[in-house]
Amino acid sequence: MRLAALATGAGVPIVDFAGRIAEVHTRAALLALADGKSVMLVAPELGRFPRAITFDAPEGLSLRALIAPGAAVAARGAVLRVVGAVFTIDLRAGLPWRSNLKGLRLDPGRNAVVRAYCTARAALDADGRSDRLRHTAGATLDSMTEATRRRDVTAAEPAISRLIGLGEGRTPAGDDYLVGYLAALWACSDASRSFAAKLGPLLAALAVQTEPLSRLYLEAAAAGEVSERIAAVAAGIIAGIDDAAIACAVAAALAVGHSSGAAAVLGLLQGCAACAECRLTPAPMRPSRPLCPPAARSARH
Repeated sequence: MRLAALATGAGVPIVDFAGRIAEVHTRAALLALADGKSVMLVAPELGRFPRAITFDAPEGLSLRALIAPGAAVAARGAVLRVVGAVFTIDLRAGLPWRSNLKGLRLDPGRNAVVRAYCTARAALDADGRSDRLRHTAGATLDSMTEATRRRDVTAAEPAISRLIGLGEGRTPAGDDYLVGYLAALWACSDASRSFAAKLGPLLAALAVQTEPLSRLYLEAAAAGEVSERIAAVAAGIIAGIDDAAIACAVAAALAVGHSSGAAAVLGLLQGCAACAECRLTPAPMRPSRPLCPPAARSARH
């Protein structure tokens, strides 16, 4: 069975590569490459990611049933094969995908931007799953905000160090927060992008201390690439899209994992507020009507 790649995220090798299956989940797999990097295989309903090959996996196809952890994998002649699997993936059809954060610019003086930000904040507050991180790491999050306002890499380093690996699971909440926060830095302004570029090597160096999957996300965020769902929230706020649209974008981001999406959205919103230097209204504005039906919760991938 030959399946087609739909998208290839930033960081996916453009030449032949080889490695092994490091993790297998129902609709996603993590590949550990021979060069020490990682790449994901993900089903289309999970969206697009940096360092990921999104492929046309039929509904109901379970990767757990088809491939084994540790199996050898190789891409040769634009076809990806996994030893023992009954399918291959044709990489030629995969369109390059980027989150395009660096092309955005936050204008906190626009009423539409403030409204979109406040609607996103209200959705996050109503969800409640970021509350634990705010409670346990509030002082560290405040330190990160203050370091950002001063564009002080030295002050940011201990905060980042404390957040790396903070929490449970394959993508700890502290890591998810940093991914969202870096998304904001790359998206807001030339000054914040310059700060993100300075933080990038530090973040990538510290990422070796956390889980392999989380390390992949952190390294990508350090280079200015995040998942499609987080990028959509950032772009929606900056464009000042309407309440219903931003609420739907946030709902999709919040549906990732148990609390991974919530931690990432919290990082994104706090990063935007830090870059805006208090010009975004901190208190949420409650919508007067339901904005978006709850999104179906997805796995972390």
